[in-house]
Amino acid sequence: CLDVGTVATADDIPAFVEAAWNRTMETDACFFEDVESETKSRNQVGDLVRRYFSETDIAAEKPLAVEKRFEVPLIDPTTGEDFGIPLVGIVDLVLDTEDGPVIVDFKTAASASSNCALQHELQLMAYSYMVREVFGQDESALEIRQLVKTKTPKIVVHRFPPRTDDHFKRFFGIVREYLDCLDRGVFNYRPGFGCQMCDHAGMCSVS
Repeated sequence: CLDVGTVATADDIPAFVEAAWNRTMETDACFFEDVESETKSRNQVGDLVRRYFSETDIAAEKPLAVEKRFEVPLIDPTTGEDFGIPLVGIVDLVLDTEDGPVIVDFKTAASASSNCALQHELQLMAYSYMVREVFGQDESALEIRQLVKTKTPKIVVHRFPPRTDDHFKRFFGIVREYLDCLDRGVFNYRPGFGCQMCDHAGMCSVS
């Protein structure tokens, strides 16, 4: 790793990828069919990181938190109801900007998603709630940065405005329903990959 305050360059990427790959294989090993398959996957990681560096002004970004674990009380801001349990999550990146924090989540994908807002709605709302609780201010934006694993890697950034009262009403309504139905076999609203193929996905969006 580089010293604090040192700006990484594209020349540092191979060593970063190698070190991160080895750490991951030691703690949470993946199994490949053969050495060639592992090498191909590792090279793909390097290609994605190089593409990200080439399209992102790393030096201009000011991180407030990187892969930070947050744990905050789960209290409905509209009613004051205390759910008696914490909300716990690890946020990939929080950036400091003049307009307020920007919450960033990284995703890898085989192709760029056209419906990130719905697919990751609950995650974005949870991150917004935690960041507001920890930093004491509303986020200025939320981003999904997709590292797309096409033959020529590309980076697609989806940017969303701050969460609204309507978002949080729905979020806490869903949390309340989850808790109420925990011991019953009831299907709850749960956005995910399948939303991309649903003809009625638009009915679920928050205006």
